[in-house]
Amino acid sequence: MPALTHRLNQFFQLDAYGTNVRTEVLAGLSTYLSLCYIFVVSPAILSAAGIDPKAALFATAVASSLATIAMGLWANLPFAVAPGLTMSSYFSFVVVQKLHLSWPQALATVFLSGILCVILTSLPVRQTIIRSIPAGLKQAIAVTIGIFVATIGLFLAKLITPSEGGIIDFAFLKPDVLLSPLTAVLLCGLVLSIVLGMKRLRFPAGMLVAIILAALLHHHLFPNAPAPNTSGDALASVAKLDFSVLLHSEFWLPVIVFFVLDFFEGIGGFIGMTSNTSIQDRDGNVPNMKKGLWVDGFGTIGGALVGTSSLIIFVESAVGINAGGRTGLTAIVCGSLMAIGVAASFEFAEVLTWVPAQAVAGVLVYVGYLIFSGAVKPEEAGRIARFDLLVMIGMAAIAFLTFSLDKSLAFGFLAYFLHSLKPGTGRQPALWLGGIAIAMSLAIAFSA
Repeated sequence: MPALTHRLNQFFQLDAYGTNVRTEVLAGLSTYLSLCYIFVVSPAILSAAGIDPKAALFATAVASSLATIAMGLWANLPFAVAPGLTMSSYFSFVVVQKLHLSWPQALATVFLSGILCVILTSLPVRQTIIRSIPAGLKQAIAVTIGIFVATIGLFLAKLITPSEGGIIDFAFLKPDVLLSPLTAVLLCGLVLSIVLGMKRLRFPAGMLVAIILAALLHHHLFPNAPAPNTSGDALASVAKLDFSVLLHSEFWLPVIVFFVLDFFEGIGGFIGMTSNTSIQDRDGNVPNMKKGLWVDGFGTIGGALVGTSSLIIFVESAVGINAGGRTGLTAIVCGSLMAIGVAASFEFAEVLTWVPAQAVAGVLVYVGYLIFSGAVKPEEAGRIARFDLLVMIGMAAIAFLTFSLDKSLAFGFLAYFLHSLKPGTGRQPALWLGGIAIAMSLAIAFSA
């Protein structure tokens, strides 16, 4: 045992990072418990796109486990990698249900976005792109993502519904909708998530418990609700990419959105979650960040090949980092525990049919709040510049009112690009912003 400890110490440089094997193992366990809800939520959301829940669990577990272990072994970083709720929700409720792509075609858009991430991570131009994104836009994107995730929770509870005019219908203004059983299910998941997420309780699997109890309430209120159809084939979504609509504008719009979210979220996650820790060097840089971004990009490519949406650096990695995790050993422990889901997808995936998508509505609202509050801290709210605040409000409003993350991002990128052209701002014209904004605007226009 001492020999193994010595080898782990040397390989992961535990002493250099001020940690030890016991701390890293406990940190990996903490990270896993904090994000294991994704193995229930992701299949429930992806099933709304038509993917078999068993296949969705297999794809989520395989892609997450391999990517997280690679993050530990190759990049020596304590980050967990898994399909993001924002990505899965956009995949199912916008790309498939709103843009009317089939789920194999939607997987193809995810695959190409991963290719773009890998290419731009490999080129020196990556740093130029990062520097071209103003801090205000990065903050506005985070706020918009939070609003969008919460909006999906309201959509699942039917408190808001899409309308033919493009603006959502405020169904919650009707008393029968506001007092409906689905609202009770949402409130159950939301309240439990808030209570179990309180710092005093320190309950890492709180969101998983909230989902299970919300599902119990849903089955009590809807005893005759039909269960999702399952083929019993965990490999049903493997290698099912469909590029038949490659030349259609509605195909490239989600490619751009997935790329923008994955590329910039990954960088923000690396920097944000390691601040004020021994992971960053004296200059505030994250060692091996380029390797980590490669893992993120290749993880998305691999995830699409096995049948899940874009993989991201999971924000719940902060739980393990706060518990003392500083090296890739934390990620390897978490990734190894994720591998349990691979076996479960063959033997116990029938349990997933018991968790309806509506049961995760409250958790989505809570996660949206966490993303929002993490982006706008109360002590900093008064220091946001007027232009940044106006764009942030505009992006959030567009995401909520139109149920469109793509239109919101296009507005934000275009606003900051035009602002950079204004004389006297002290900024160089942000050509990358303009390129992304124009590409997204054209894709939206031609897919309308």
